[in-house]
Amino acid sequence: MTSNFFPLNSIFFMQKHTSPCILFLISLISLSCNKPFQPEVAYTPELNVYSVLFGDAHGVYVRVASVTETSSGVSQAMHGALVTLVGTGPNNSPVETVTLTDTTALIDGISTSFYYAPTHIIPGGSYSVSVTQNGYPPVLATAQIPSGYATIPDQNTYSILQNPKDVKTDINLAVNVSGLASAGFVRMLVECRGLDSTGNFTAKSFNVLPVDSLNPFIELGATSFPVRVDTAKYKNAFHLASDYAGTLRRSHLYVVVIVTQIDNNLYRFFITSNNTANPLLMRTDKIIFSNIFNNAGTGIVAGASIDTTRIFLF
Repeated sequence: MTSNFFPLNSIFFMQKHTSPCILFLISLISLSCNKPFQPEVAYTPELNVYSVLFGDAHGVYVRVASVTETSSGVSQAMHGALVTLVGTGPNNSPVETVTLTDTTALIDGISTSFYYAPTHIIPGGSYSVSVTQNGYPPVLATAQIPSGYATIPDQNTYSILQNPKDVKTDINLAVNVSGLASAGFVRMLVECRGLDSTGNFTAKSFNVLPVDSLNPFIELGATSFPVRVDTAKYKNAFHLASDYAGTLRRSHLYVVVIVTQIDNNLYRFFITSNNTANPLLMRTDKIIFSNIFNNAGTGIVAGASIDTTRIFLF
């Protein structure tokens, strides 16, 4: 996580934050029959690969499994594969080739296997994930990473955010996005940060624009789009944050705008699977859209970014 002081009339503080993520994959081929599976043609083993590369992240995670050939078999994690990441940054600047390590960790109490490498994912870069394993066709898929942008309100909007008491109309924000993104969604909160009576740091946030978990994404056709904020909801969050600030020894209030962008691969996968706002929770047991090169396997390698702008109020 990195922080930058970004002055707008010397009063804005913005912080970009990319959440560290662990990506999940389970592959299932479902065949409804009571008899043992007896293919009429020779079965060709295939790999299933799943990874979302987050811009400005400092790690990459790839799930690898075999595609099952029975009605009851659920793909098990594939160990011992050679998984590599190759990329180029903006303007075709070189990015080193990275070999991922086969590892296992407890995720929500469940033992989960994946391949991992500590490496910086450059916003705007193009990356390829390749997987080779004895007995399986090699798998290759590519993705471009959306670039992150900040949300900067104009002076009039900033004045309203500071003092919404007498505002009657909705608040309008212009959110900048990457030309590499196909869809995105926006969260907005009012946040209070400060020191409590014992001198310990504390923070609390109040929702203004929550995420619609059923259909969160807006299709992006340009590099910016308007966001309309309900004034009543903003006033409520503003007052709750102000009341909380009154309980602290020292405090500051911020407006926090979180913009999530996803590339075309992940968006197409999203709209053809069980819709969910969180790319990490998307179903991968019935992949309808796959971007594996030459259909040598199934799965998806995609790009995304999560960018936070923290706007100082007072």
